[in-house]
Amino acid sequence: MAMASNIQEGQASEWALLRRHPSEDVFGVQLAGNAPELMGRVSRILDHETSTDFVDLNCGCPIDVVCDRGSGSALLRKHNKLLDIVNTMANNLRSRQLTVKLRTGWDDKTPSTHKLVPLLQKASKGRIAAIFIHGRSRTQRYAKLANWEYVLQAAQSQDPSLPRIPIIGNGDILSWEDWHSHQRLLESHLRDEDPEAVGLCSCAMLARGALIKPWLPTEIKESRHVDMAASQRLDMLKMFCNFGLEHWGSDQQGVNTTRRFLLEWLSFLHRYTPVGLLESTQTMNQRPPQYFGRCDLETLMGSSNSTDWVRISEMLLGPVPEDFSFQAKHKSNSYAAEEMVSNG
Repeated sequence: MAMASNIQEGQASEWALLRRHPSEDVFGVQLAGNAPELMGRVSRILDHETSTDFVDLNCGCPIDVVCDRGSGSALLRKHNKLLDIVNTMANNLRSRQLTVKLRTGWDDKTPSTHKLVPLLQKASKGRIAAIFIHGRSRTQRYAKLANWEYVLQAAQSQDPSLPRIPIIGNGDILSWEDWHSHQRLLESHLRDEDPEAVGLCSCAMLARGALIKPWLPTEIKESRHVDMAASQRLDMLKMFCNFGLEHWGSDQQGVNTTRRFLLEWLSFLHRYTPVGLLESTQTMNQRPPQYFGRCDLETLMGSSNSTDWVRISEMLLGPVPEDFSFQAKHKSNSYAAEEMVSNG
């Protein structure tokens, strides 16, 4: 996610997020902002200056620092402003697709996205390529289970007399079984209804599940669990660091930036519990058990202590400075989590 104001101000760290790697077949940028004029200007910049396939309007980020600025999920409480932003972005994205990411609403007691979707459908005039809906409210953040029944309700709220926008659901997919439960939800509604009337796409968005298990698409495609060894996961981290140094540079600033993104990823990746150590399938809202792995590296990778994440980063990027500290940006567990702060 990139902040529109930072892009307009020319911040190098934000512009680095917009660079496409040659290996990326499909590349999109998610944009957060709080004003139609700003979002229009930045959309025009992205349209002319970047190699993107689509731009996604973020109306789902629950982080306080984003919502306090009126961006992210805060737009779910300002429907008119959100519609103005969509219209302005669509007018300025002449050669890019526009998508919108939503949650069920601001709070779970008063979900509002089923009212917002038909408004977006009417305003889009065919210019919104897709809407993604996370089945939780902003106040829920990542607590409780994602409400896929409500995602389906929101998808079905579209006006049948207008062109339909593809609705893609999101939430709690961490295994191929979770994926198939989504498919069964669709099948149960397709028995008596025309597929077009259901509104919800047969695909789904992978979010935290892909950060915890980057090989999740393979598991879904092959309908099986993959027992990923610690050495294989370390190879993934090495590749990530190589890409980071290629992207941000191999000077000290590039190393620091690569390390920060690596540590953010490790704050998700450590939640994976190896299949060979489990008695039942791991779920998104299940606290990962403490365990001794089949080797020291596997034990280290399963640690929830951020000091251990820093140790892993030192294996790949060298020692951290004496005054180094790290605090994970996302507290996106579905269970109560400890404050994750470390000092190196």
